[in-house]
Amino acid sequence: MLHKPYGFDTRRRTRFLVIAFLAAVALAAPAQPKVQILTSQLVETLTPAAIDRLEASLFTADPAPKARLSVDSWLITFQSLYPDGTPATILAQLFIPRFADRAVRPLYVFATGSTGLTSNCRPSREHVVGIHWGLYRTHVLAFAAQGAVGMLPDYMGFADTGHLQPFYSAVAEGRMMLDSIRAARTFLGQQAAKGVADTAAFTAGFSQGGHAAFAAADLRSSYAPDVKLRGVIGYGPATDVVTLFREFPVDAPMVIYTYAALYGKARFDPAAILAPKWAETLQDDVTRQCIGGMQAYYPWTPRELFRKEFADALLAGTLPKAYPGINAVLTQNSSGLSGHRVPALILEGTDDVVVSVPSQTAFARALSARGSPVQLSIYKGVRHDTRQAAFGEALKWMTTITQGGKPPSNGGSL
Repeated sequence: MLHKPYGFDTRRRTRFLVIAFLAAVALAAPAQPKVQILTSQLVETLTPAAIDRLEASLFTADPAPKARLSVDSWLITFQSLYPDGTPATILAQLFIPRFADRAVRPLYVFATGSTGLTSNCRPSREHVVGIHWGLYRTHVLAFAAQGAVGMLPDYMGFADTGHLQPFYSAVAEGRMMLDSIRAARTFLGQQAAKGVADTAAFTAGFSQGGHAAFAAADLRSSYAPDVKLRGVIGYGPATDVVTLFREFPVDAPMVIYTYAALYGKARFDPAAILAPKWAETLQDDVTRQCIGGMQAYYPWTPRELFRKEFADALLAGTLPKAYPGINAVLTQNSSGLSGHRVPALILEGTDDVVVSVPSQTAFARALSARGSPVQLSIYKGVRHDTRQAAFGEALKWMTTITQGGKPPSNGGSL
């Protein structure tokens, strides 16, 4: 877990090295399959007409799906585990449709794109204060209005006072997603939800959220063997951290700050990676603003952001030799390629500025080679956010698998 504030003095460095050791130990031991619901509150019930009005602001370039069902919107908190094994409180929005019949329903657990490290940047705050990070609540509501139970968790750290999000920590994200599935099922059982005979669980995510969705597949067998994961959906998923540094380095400072805390400065030193201009004020810069401010503040090219030696190695593909310790941390926290064999749907835009089509295609093919049925779909003229353009395909893919059908697969070949 990350505490705020923190620096890199000897005492704190020792503490974070201990945390890193404990994180490795904790990975080997599954959590208890029961997830405790700490609080729950029915916020509102949205009619199809109300959901249609919300969707109009999200589906601006693509046809909006016509809402079919009213949806109960709940706010719940539940317990997960930080990478070091200590309890973590997760805040989540849970959307339960009002069904007319009883059947097995898709459970759509969605992780958002990057919003920032501090509690002010939590996704659940977006619709409350009118920020436009991605209209993530509306996105999940759109699926719920078509008959999926929707779960929208905040990232780990946001609900605990004095903590920061463990940004791009594969362990933290994977646990958060898997415990979200457990929490949703526990809550549905407690509520005796009408119309839900059982659920078929899917993890999904946009950008960083795609990293989290695939991290859940990687961790499932060791952390949550009780959870059957039916599929993973990635909308422009940014699963490989080295690729992220190379192709969209503006997010790298948050990653660097997080990993320096989790693994210690001796192993992951920001000053060895960032140009002095950015390394000197790193802590203040990544904790005083959310994603919009950081994307306006930091440069978008590796040679402007990183030290020359690090940028040279990154762009030449020689990080394993030039920076073996740093490369090992980056690789360790990349997600998706553990050989989990979970079916995957990857939805990519031709004009993606965060993860290029060649990089996404390479990931899809590597995922297929490790035993997952993979469907890679490329949307012409679409940038990084494919959620709206691919809504119908994602819904059909989930429905097919939920009903016992075979997921389509092109093996990542176009």
